[in-house]
Amino acid sequence: MIFIKNSYLYIGVCSVLFLLAFVSSYFFVKNSSLFKKEVVTPTPTEEPAQVEEVPEDSIYTTVLLGYGGAGHDGGTLSDSIILIEADPSTKKASIISIPRDLWVTIPTDFNNTSYNKINAAYSVGLDDTRYPNKRPEFKGKNGGGNLAKSVVSQIIGANVDYFAAVDFGRFTKIIDTLGKIEVDVPKTFDDYFYPVKGLENETCGKSAEEIVDLHSKYSEFELEKQFTCRYEHLHFDRGLITIDGEAALKFVRSRHGDGDLGRSERQFAVLEAINKKLITLSAFTKGGSLLNTLFGMVKTDLSLNKIYEIYQILGEGGGYKVTKIHLSEDNSLTAKKGPQGQYILIPKAGINNYTEIQNIIQQVMPSN
Repeated sequence: MIFIKNSYLYIGVCSVLFLLAFVSSYFFVKNSSLFKKEVVTPTPTEEPAQVEEVPEDSIYTTVLLGYGGAGHDGGTLSDSIILIEADPSTKKASIISIPRDLWVTIPTDFNNTSYNKINAAYSVGLDDTRYPNKRPEFKGKNGGGNLAKSVVSQIIGANVDYFAAVDFGRFTKIIDTLGKIEVDVPKTFDDYFYPVKGLENETCGKSAEEIVDLHSKYSEFELEKQFTCRYEHLHFDRGLITIDGEAALKFVRSRHGDGDLGRSERQFAVLEAINKKLITLSAFTKGGSLLNTLFGMVKTDLSLNKIYEIYQILGEGGGYKVTKIHLSEDNSLTAKKGPQGQYILIPKAGINNYTEIQNIIQQVMPSN
């Protein structure tokens, strides 16, 4: 499903929003001498950098990754994957939600690949112990981001030059640092199976024999439903709500309330809420101290100077036509069972055939 919205969008502010929130990114520059392909260490600055005019053939794209972090089961798996593209020459921008269950090939042994869900790409890149034979660019502190960029690039048929990653704890802290946000909830929903941290292994009064029997009969969500004491009930009404970091995390993570499409819509709603808050707080115009603080909570191969550069190029412009794309079974994907019976999504055109996905993206934002 695709949503197109005309908006007087401050793309620069939104780019920082995408850098700081789950869903979710920033912009890469293709064929541009201004932004070189390099991995840099974030260096906070109080003054925006002076930059030259942006080349007309530049398209900016970045992938944003949200993951659990320490203390969470599968803590380096990407819970949210959002791609952002913006073209200053045509005043077009797209926000693309990529489902975590998309079945892809990941280069785990130099050029040799193995099949896995796309949410494992960042995790594989971070793990140099289990995957010692990865290509050099997929190792070290930026290995996870670089591997995620590589896999997403295959899907969209174009290079992704930057990444930004935020774990659950820092996401919560970002919202609380901003002082709560006002979110426009797209539709009312209930989730009766939101996991409670610390109760992942609760037996819920069942014996060891009963637990073994349940594991033999059920898997994934059907197995989760057998242990109701591990979960809490979430309820959100449609319309404007003011929430703190913990509530915002529950809002964007909930998986059983309204499906994958509803989940990506909720993530986009939080992005828009953070954007409005950043504008309200004048994050770019008050010496940069707030932006420096928030930037320190994000793992990225963008420098803060680079963010200021892009803000100067795009931040004061308006009139962008923004397209929200939710890759799902409604447009380009089909649900299947994987080799171990797990839920996966593959392109309708077949495994590793991303032609339809690329056509959807190019319809709203042609590649240079």
